[in-house]
Amino acid sequence: VEAGGAAAASSAALASANSIDADESSESNRSMFASMFSSLLTAPSSSSSQQPRTRASAAAGGGSAVAEPKAQPAWMAEMEAMADETGATCAVCQEGRTLQPSELLGLYAYVKKVSLPSSQGGGKGDIDGTVVLLSLPTSFPSSLKSAGDAEALFQKARDAAKALEGSSHALSAMSSAANSITGSGGGRSNYYITTVSAGNAIHISCHKKAKAADRNHPKAPKSEWEGASLRNSRVTCNVILPMVSSKTSKVPLVSVETALSDHNAIIANTLGARPKSILWNCLHDVRFLLLRMAYGEALNVDCGGGSSSSNFLLALYQLYSADMFALNAEHDESVEVSRHARGLSAGFLVGVDVVDGPDFNRHEARSKRLERGVADAAPMAALCSILFYNADSKPYGNAKETHDLSGSQQHERKAPPPTRQWELYKSKFLVGLIRCAGHRHSLGLTDSGCVTSRGISTVRKNVEKSRSFADWSGGSCDDAAADSPSSSTGTAQTKVPSRRTSMIDEYSGALRPMLTLYAVFNQLSKEFVLGEDDGTEESSERLAAKLESCYKAEDIHELLEIAEINDVGHDVICKYFEKGATS
Repeated sequence: VEAGGAAAASSAALASANSIDADESSESNRSMFASMFSSLLTAPSSSSSQQPRTRASAAAGGGSAVAEPKAQPAWMAEMEAMADETGATCAVCQEGRTLQPSELLGLYAYVKKVSLPSSQGGGKGDIDGTVVLLSLPTSFPSSLKSAGDAEALFQKARDAAKALEGSSHALSAMSSAANSITGSGGGRSNYYITTVSAGNAIHISCHKKAKAADRNHPKAPKSEWEGASLRNSRVTCNVILPMVSSKTSKVPLVSVETALSDHNAIIANTLGARPKSILWNCLHDVRFLLLRMAYGEALNVDCGGGSSSSNFLLALYQLYSADMFALNAEHDESVEVSRHARGLSAGFLVGVDVVDGPDFNRHEARSKRLERGVADAAPMAALCSILFYNADSKPYGNAKETHDLSGSQQHERKAPPPTRQWELYKSKFLVGLIRCAGHRHSLGLTDSGCVTSRGISTVRKNVEKSRSFADWSGGSCDDAAADSPSSSTGTAQTKVPSRRTSMIDEYSGALRPMLTLYAVFNQLSKEFVLGEDDGTEESSERLAAKLESCYKAEDIHELLEIAEINDVGHDVICKYFEKGATS
């Protein structure tokens, strides 16, 4: 019993000792945590006592320490110093000429081949004015001596004609013109290109990088233009037009040459042969584009996209390129090419005066060629006038501008002057366009000639649907009435309803495209100035607005007001229309 009592006492003592140790350990832990919390609580106050963190605390501390402003990150300062991007921007890097002045931009576009027979207004010599220049009198007509600038214009036209004489193009053009007058050999086809665009730009270098990435994609490799169509807002494209202008002066020359070479290679593949003249190939392209818009054709039929403003942007940059090609033609091509283009408008103006002169005998073979040539060459002559003489006070003087391949110029042009050639002679250009309307009406032409099998069945419906073209088919006797769904015949000799009281109303449908084209040319002469392309995008918008207003004209009288044709009587318009139809 005593032994058992001793064991119990020993156990109790051991338990008591363990309890004391546990209490001491817990007490030490509590003291350790307390010291840690106290240090955390006292740290801010100690730091704040050493260095004030606010202006108020600094002021309270007697102003002994002033807080310095927080330094701005370098990347933020760089971003704030960047200029805002204006104009076209790259579809990949979203930068343009402001942020990347040394990178060449290009417009995604779609180009196709067009075939036109000579008997249907497709003769190249007729369109480019070769027939006009070679059919002018060899000496200055006495009937033109009263005109102030007629002799100077005549001399420039004769210089262009002399440069053309004996060339293969001149011989072919005059032979085709002779055959068309006699009614033989008019089935020969002439090949052109026509280009449309959705207005999306891209750096040439960015396109090459994207092309390599598309080709080497591990899961879904794409061809060059399949990937490009995705970057072009899913609009089909097959070429890039280099945006060459005065803004590309900082682009390396080798980049411009390479881009133009690639563009010309695609054009040659499309045509099946290298064009004889890059300049005339470009001018024909612009003419067809403007003609397609004047006829109200849906440009998105070819590639699935593209508005009027985007295609006017394309046309403006094509004109900048054409000016550069004209200078290069004097060195790389025959001299005749440049002189021909620069002398066309002068020859046309002289031709208009000659065929309207009192001594003109329209029954002679040479006179017939001249009269028909004036009608066919009117659109191209107006285009060349705006391209080459939209800033010269003397339209017949020699060009004094100096260019280089990059498009830069050594002079300043701020705005088209009131003495530009188009402004001085636009009444004569109007006469030529009215004659052209009459001649095309006599040939039964109802469109630009660029409608291919891909869009023949739907083009008329698309025109009305996408262009909001006001319907003039309520009783017209012309081609436009023949094209309307309610028309019962497609001939140009449709009888006029008795409710028509004016002859100009009878010709309204046939006149409409050329009057619209005149309005576009008139607006283009106000917008286009070589070397002044800062507002090219805004200019394209204004051109598109003018075109849309022509589309929405309710009748021929409203269209004449929109086109600013207020000083020409209706009887005069009808007279020249009939002369064109019988030329």
